[in-house]
Amino acid sequence: MSLQIKQLSSLGKIFKDKVYGKSQRELLALGGQEVSYQIGYRGEGEYKIKVKSKLKEYITLFDVGYVPTSMPAYMNIDDGFYEHREITPFPDPLFEKKNNAVKAKGGYNVLWVNIKLPLDMPAGKYDITVEFKGEETYTTSMTLSVAPINFKPKDFIFTEWFHTDCIANVHKVGIYSERHWKLIENYMKTATEHGITMILVPVLTPPLDTAVGGERSTTQLVDIEKTDTGYNFSFERLHRFINLAKKCGFRYFEINHMFTQWGAEFAPKVIATVNGEQKRIFGWETDSLGEEYVEFLKALIPALIKELRALDLNEENVFFHISDEPNQNQIERYRLASKVMTPLVAPFKIIDALSHIEFYNEGLVGAAVCGIDAIEQFIEQSVPNLWGYYCCGQSWEVSNRFFAMSSARNRIIGTQIYKFGLSGFLHWGYNFYNTQYSKKQINPYQITDAGRAFPSGDAFCVYPHNGGATPSLRLKVFKEALDDMSMLYMLEEKYGREYTVKLLDAVANEHITFRKYPRDDEFFFKLRKYVVKELTKKGAPRAINVTNLK
Repeated sequence: MSLQIKQLSSLGKIFKDKVYGKSQRELLALGGQEVSYQIGYRGEGEYKIKVKSKLKEYITLFDVGYVPTSMPAYMNIDDGFYEHREITPFPDPLFEKKNNAVKAKGGYNVLWVNIKLPLDMPAGKYDITVEFKGEETYTTSMTLSVAPINFKPKDFIFTEWFHTDCIANVHKVGIYSERHWKLIENYMKTATEHGITMILVPVLTPPLDTAVGGERSTTQLVDIEKTDTGYNFSFERLHRFINLAKKCGFRYFEINHMFTQWGAEFAPKVIATVNGEQKRIFGWETDSLGEEYVEFLKALIPALIKELRALDLNEENVFFHISDEPNQNQIERYRLASKVMTPLVAPFKIIDALSHIEFYNEGLVGAAVCGIDAIEQFIEQSVPNLWGYYCCGQSWEVSNRFFAMSSARNRIIGTQIYKFGLSGFLHWGYNFYNTQYSKKQINPYQITDAGRAFPSGDAFCVYPHNGGATPSLRLKVFKEALDDMSMLYMLEEKYGREYTVKLLDAVANEHITFRKYPRDDEFFFKLRKYVVKELTKKGAPRAINVTNLK
């Protein structure tokens, strides 16, 4: 049987029996930029892979893995823009190839071709040929055009919540053992390599996605001793964590939530040494606004801020949290918690994921982190320092990265972040390897939907692999979204914001919003083409209208 080959952009998806996406033969990049494409192949037999290109030293090949799902999307929600809702293995994890052998069997298999250019890459056209050599030889080719300008990434705050307990649990190592620290470092590196710039710091064990009365593995970085007269704190582990994060490239830090999720009613789990014994001194049994816990915060927060400043961190790169996703019915409780926290952390900002503008209007948060399906009201009121976020709830019309969604729907967020000038973006699931409420630990290669709780693709975007994390197809595409954002900022620096927004909407042939945007892959190829053309053009910008962009 002959080998069938499909060469697609990074925005296609190749299932075992079905291909989404058009053939692609050309790529465009700036010096220092990273681009990808994929090669699907099916047939019978074993083949040796050979890459022929002047760019060979900058090319990494990945095998695309397939993982199961029992919930690729909410089955009762369909806005007409989901790509593939069938319960079937989905392409997602990317495994770096360590040999040159592939086997064609059982439907399509996929090679992900990743090219990471150096900043000093000479402009020009470069051919990339991938050869499959078996009883017969098959080849497929791509031409990469490198523009005569270097890529300049935007200094943007992007956080994917980093779950240190899940790293220890899935790799079966002790919390903060030397092996755990090495794994943490490897997961950190994978994060920063893909544009993640802020990390969740577990000063206390984060009270996130935990059943009432339950608890997650203790990851508290601060050692606490409770005495008859107060508290003593030791910050050695905190220093190690932050210094390691800095080494790996993180520039921003968010301190864990100091009150429980969805309403701030209780204290997080706090472990302390009392009379020489380790014990839990606060938790679900603790009223978060009770005198004892408030006095604890009054001792901890000033001591913590002193240590942060000693680590050369300040209010420009550190943020605090109160409680995740409070709703309108919980505003009074949140208001009281804010009265405790705000004076303790000032001048540091409090940020929290929320979707009701009342929290911001009352001054309860320093920066609003709004769900992108509710962000219009914040934009209409010109809320400064506005962030966006999505999780499982953002499932209707807006961008997200569920398995069932197209990669174009994932990537569009970069242009939206740019157009509406968001200061940051938050997603909760870098590596959440538990079922909902953390009742059970899971193997992410077997369960991708948190036990039929969240659509697959919501809870994590990396997989545990070979002593670290391996990226997903979705994480690579989100990095491309961040590149789109950065390139638009590069153009803005040259020709101004008004011109750049006009160009963006002209290429889209519509006024992009968080709910209205191009749904096809072609938009991104056109956008890059025109942005690069204007970036490399000398003189004044040309007049823009839809006609002359076609």
